Amino acid sequence: MPFIEGFTIGVGMIIFIGPVFFLLLNSSLQFGSKQGVAVALGIIFSDILCVFLCHYGLSTFVSAEQNQFWIGGIGSLILFGLGISYLIKNNNDDTNVTIHSRGVHTFFLKGFSVNFFNPFVFVVWIGVYNYGEHKYPTIESLLIFIGSVLAGILTTDLLKVFLSKRIRKFILLKRLIVFFKITGILLILFSFRLLYLVW
Repeated sequence: MPFIEGFTIGVGMIIFIGPVFFLLLNSSLQFGSKQGVAVALGIIFSDILCVFLCHYGLSTFVSAEQNQFWIGGIGSLILFGLGISYLIKNNNDDTNVTIHSRGVHTFFLKGFSVNFFNPFVFVVWIGVYNYGEHKYPTIESLLIFIGSVLAGILTTDLLKVFLSKRIRKFILLKRLIVFFKITGILLILFSFRLLYLVW
């Protein structure tokens, strides 16, 4: 069945631990569930846009080496900027004040941009879409398959958000600060790796 197979593939993508994984956890732990959900929605919205691009035949454009370089270059700059911001951020006891001063749209845009400007996300979606197109030739079955993949991804991302909320209660502030610094370093490393791979 297209629904079961698609949902299983979507949930299975939890094994991909990339920059969006750390961005999602960091946003949820530091700012709360609302902001974490905004990041998750930004991620899934960028995935939906990737699906549309695949459907309308723009996968060839994305697959071109020169275009991958620019997409990867923009993604690398975004990751580097986020990493630096996490490293220099002054994390203290007034975190709750910061929560209310940041709009959820900022977190939505972070999730969207980090995911969308990663050429490897396009590679994965091109593969998933082509697989679904060959296995499910009718429009209805293909839509169910792709929709189920997206539902599986969103489900796992939301689980990460709400589980991180429970974990946060048992983590000391100092340990949270260390986690945020590690996240910053990892995002910077991801940015260098992305730039190296698309070079």
